[in-house]
Amino acid sequence: MLTKRQAQLYKFLKSYYKEHQVMPSFEEMKIFMNHKSKSSIFNMLGYIEWKGYIKKKENHWRAIEIIKDL
Repeated sequence: MLTKRQAQLYKFLKSYYKEHQVMPSFEEMKIFMNHKSKSSIFNMLGYIEWKGYIKKKENHWRAIEIIKDL
């Protein structure tokens, strides 16, 4: 189960990908979530991945794969 903020970011990832056919950058996620640092977005993505909703590919820009739905 995702927290409210994690679910908000997850839904943003899905909608952004659907519209642009590419995942958003960390900067775009930071702006959407109204955060001041990219590290908080990185941490949030780590928890979403740990919970099994996405998969991140290391050393690849915008390489996030949606694995399961909410």
